[in-house]
Amino acid sequence: MNDELRMTNDELRNDIRKLVAKIIKLPEEKITFEADLFSDLGVDSLSAVAIFAALDKQYGIEVPEERLKNIRTLNDLAGLAARLIGRR
Repeated sequence: MNDELRMTNDELRNDIRKLVAKIIKLPEEKITFEADLFSDLGVDSLSAVAIFAALDKQYGIEVPEERLKNIRTLNDLAGLAARLIGRR
């Protein structure tokens, strides 16, 4: 069993918050899980692509394009990542 699968949901959420913070260049503590990635945190299409590419690289998951429109918050992103990791 690989390390990602042993990760708890809280660890995964915090890991993803760290990843997003690095990409959008905001301090981690300024990013809440309920904040809207686009209107509150200033994520644009380019940084969104970078976030999904980083998720793919770090966890080996590819987010299906049709699921992207449902991602608004860090909670949404972490929940989707957890489901995709669980399916591998």
